[in-house]
Amino acid sequence: MTAAERTKGNAFYWILILLALVVGIIFYGGFVDDFSLKFLLFFSGVPFLLFVSGAFGLLWPKLKPSGEESYIIHSLVLGLLFFILFLLHVWVILPIICPEFRECLAM
Repeated sequence: MTAAERTKGNAFYWILILLALVVGIIFYGGFVDDFSLKFLLFFSGVPFLLFVSGAFGLLWPKLKPSGEESYIIHSLVLGLLFFILFLLHVWVILPIICPEFRECLAM
């Protein structure tokens, strides 16, 4: 991969991260009163997906396995990354959206 292709790819992944932040700020900052809590809870997966895709794309060249023996380490590192991002989403972002998560789903 040439440097120009890598720069284009990195720009795309940065755009995904920025798009995730913009969507999050718009839906969960400005228009939070215009939507039901149930919609906001289920829609929260969209900015999460955009953010995780951007983070994965930016980290891929640094974590890309170089040989067969490093595949297990690569999968463990990526699994740990996704696990941390998922826990951040579930234990930080979702409680901000709906402090009583169980009650929000029953609405």
